[in-house]
Amino acid sequence: MADIYLARTKTALGAARLVVIKEVIPQLVDNEHFVEMLIAEAKLAAQLSHANIARVEDLGREDGILFIAMEYVEGIDLRELLRRCTRRKLALPIGYSLSVMCEVLKALDYAHRFAPEGADPGQQGIVHRDVSPSNVLLSFDGEVKLCDFGIASAMTADETLNATIEGKAGYMSPEHARGEPVDTRADLFAAGIMLWELLSGRRMYKRHGELPLIEVARRAKVPPPPRCGLPREQELHVVVRRALTVDRQDRYQSAAQMLDDLEGYCVSSQLLSSSMRFGGWLSEHFAAQQRQRVRARQRVLQALELGPPVVMETISRPLSSYPPPADSDPPPSPAHDTNPPHSAVRKRAASRVKSPSVAELALLTAGSALAIFALLWVLSRLGLL
Repeated sequence: MADIYLARTKTALGAARLVVIKEVIPQLVDNEHFVEMLIAEAKLAAQLSHANIARVEDLGREDGILFIAMEYVEGIDLRELLRRCTRRKLALPIGYSLSVMCEVLKALDYAHRFAPEGADPGQQGIVHRDVSPSNVLLSFDGEVKLCDFGIASAMTADETLNATIEGKAGYMSPEHARGEPVDTRADLFAAGIMLWELLSGRRMYKRHGELPLIEVARRAKVPPPPRCGLPREQELHVVVRRALTVDRQDRYQSAAQMLDDLEGYCVSSQLLSSSMRFGGWLSEHFAAQQRQRVRARQRVLQALELGPPVVMETISRPLSSYPPPADSDPPPSPAHDTNPPHSAVRKRAASRVKSPSVAELALLTAGSALAIFALLWVLSRLGLL
């Protein structure tokens, strides 16, 4: 849907901070219906202000390109965390998994109850529609933030984006996958899938032969929760099963209900973990490499802001490129030359200094730009970008 960049924004007084720019790809910018939906949803999301929601900083258009500027969270998303844990054969402690889900439910509870400006009394809050690990950001300070509120609404409203929707089907409620109108309970089903996967360490929905993933989501054959040997495990399984009920009337009716049950289990089983400990665990295992890459990007940003490190200016042309003056005297013979040869050459060069042409300055500017792009390419090849 978008190309993602790390950027720096500055205030009028020079205070700077990092932001994430999501630049909508050109194919979607030409889709007027999608753009209208995206702008409307992004305006709603920009009104959200909660500790567990990544802020929308700006929404704009530059040279025909639509972009969304969002809060930068120094850390990794939950999907990437699970991938790295798998590669390292490192278990994610169950206490941290449950704490992450509690924070996600706090974000959903706030958004589902949020009344946008100018909304009618009793109007439903914002439905996320894409609650999935890739949209759960984890900071190295232990913060958990849900991002991309409302963006999926613009995508599902347009039938031309079926390929993108198929990629999100692994966390869809059955009514969402069938194309029916969705409400806040669809987000709770997606949260239930995430909770099931964090407990089992594998995906809940999988393709079966030629059957597409979205069809698997429509059928919603939910496997029983895995047994992990946790204290009072049946209480946790009750939470998972209720969140994943196919009939939404029997599902949790609010994020607050699901949060209350999940936090109650964490307290009774002594599995509730602090954000400080979770941040320490993330930093210990994953921060060094991630921060090195971010610092490298920051250095590139600073270099681009400062311009090329060396500014080359044309002082003079080679002597051979100038014709000798018509009235010049022949060079003195060595016997009568009172100055060393290099002194005479220096004097003649000084008399022939000429200001650089516009074409020469253009070539030098282009060369500096090429040098910067070459530096960026080398850094990317070294894995520093």
